[in-house]
Amino acid sequence: MDFIFANQSLYYLTKENFATTLKELYDICNDGAIIFATMMASECYDLYQKSKPLPNGLTHIQGTPTNRMSEDSYIRFTSDIDELKADFRLFEPLYWGDYTPINLYNFEGSSRHFIFIGRK
Repeated sequence: MDFIFANQSLYYLTKENFATTLKELYDICNDGAIIFATMMASECYDLYQKSKPLPNGLTHIQGTPTNRMSEDSYIRFTSDIDELKADFRLFEPLYWGDYTPINLYNFEGSSRHFIFIGRK
C-alpha cells in the first residue's frame, strides 16, 4: 500500500483491535506510504446518553437528545493531540490537527474530530 485513508472508521475499534489494526496497516505499507486518519474527539456525543469508557476503551452511546437516531454505538474517543500522536506512533507524523464537520444538527452537540497524517 502507498496510501491509507481511514476517515471516521478506526474509532469503532477497541483499544486492542486498534493497536493490532495499526500494526497490520503499518506492515502492509510500502516505505514512504502515507496514512490519513481521523478520530472522534472526547467531547462528541456529550448531549447523548454516554457511558464511562468500558475496559476495552469503547464508550456506549445511546440514541440522540432529539430522537433523530435510536441505534446504539460504541466509540473509542480521543481526548487530545498527545493521545492522537501516541495512538499513531508507528508512523512519522506529518500533520495533526482537528476539524468540526458541517453540523446540521448542532443542537446535538459537538462533532469535532482529530486528523492524523503520517508516513511509514
